[in-house]
Amino acid sequence: MDDRYLYRAKRIDNGEWVEGFLMDDNYINTPFNDNDVGGRFDDPVEIDPSTICQCTGLKDKNGKLIFENDIVELYDRNTDYKWRAVVLFGNPNCEYTWGWQLKPIVECEANTDILCWIDMEESGAFCEIIGNTFDNSELLEVGE
Repeated sequence: MDDRYLYRAKRIDNGEWVEGFLMDDNYINTPFNDNDVGGRFDDPVEIDPSTICQCTGLKDKNGKLIFENDIVELYDRNTDYKWRAVVLFGNPNCEYTWGWQLKPIVECEANTDILCWIDMEESGAFCEIIGNTFDNSELLEVGE
């Protein structure tokens, strides 16, 4: 399974997050669940379309898949620089017209290319998911 085609969204019935493959704007097929019980392709789950997030196909320093709207903390050990950003698709920084980017919560001079932060762990740059914009809006506040 290619993680770039994986989505997550909140269920309508209970508000819980579910991961799977998007059928349309209202349903998601869940090929697995938290218990790894098995496929549920014949049992689509109704989701809140406003919470749909696509997987980037990238993983943070703990091996956790990074999704659109995740809030990440980035740390450069070489400069002792730490900052937070939201993972967005498209052109949030007006630097590219495609791909995944980091939108800083507070303006900063750091490189906003998420691939740089994922690929440079050996050089002392680290990326860790600390929440998401839906469940952890307090992390978007300046000074947190």
